[in-house]
Amino acid sequence: MITEKKTIKVRSEYTVEAKKELHVPLRKSSNKLIASSLGLAFASIVLLFIFHYFERPDLAGLMFGLFLFFLLIMAFGAITKHSIKKDLQKPMPRTIYEYEFYKGGIAAKEEVDGEVLHASKYYDSAICKILDGKRYLFLYVSSSLALIIDKTLLLPEELATIKAIYFKEDTGDRIELPDFKPGTPDFVQAEEIAEDQAQDQQ
Repeated sequence: MITEKKTIKVRSEYTVEAKKELHVPLRKSSNKLIASSLGLAFASIVLLFIFHYFERPDLAGLMFGLFLFFLLIMAFGAITKHSIKKDLQKPMPRTIYEYEFYKGGIAAKEEVDGEVLHASKYYDSAICKILDGKRYLFLYVSSSLALIIDKTLLLPEELATIKAIYFKEDTGDRIELPDFKPGTPDFVQAEEIAEDQAQDQQ
């Protein structure tokens, strides 16, 4: 939605589908780890028998050690895949993220079961990694925390603007966003919510 301030505002629900897309890179790396470890383990066991046949116990022992090492790596990949599967099966509260995009930054809110739990502000320089999924855009503000944007809720010019900023893609007409700076209502709101939460905890 384009607001009266000419910002882009979107509310994305954190669904199982979003969680699956978020786990895609980790699943792919786990599959590659398992496949490569399996191949190397097979190669090392073949070499073990070859060196044993030619009576080279030192090299045969080395190959056996490598075989066990590759099995360990393969087990790590399998455990990671299992952890992802278990995480996807966990019950999820209804979580909605609201993002408002400015030129230079994003104001964000997190609602869980209708209650605002967290409000934050992120400068564009805080985005350390980006991922364009099938349905969602992921803007990482740390190695483990991503802003999740549902592309299906964006107008073509809104999506083009966000992709131009974060993905450096020129895909269509763009919106001229207002500057992101302290003093905007979003900053004040974020600070007020943070203060209210701190007072509630005391």
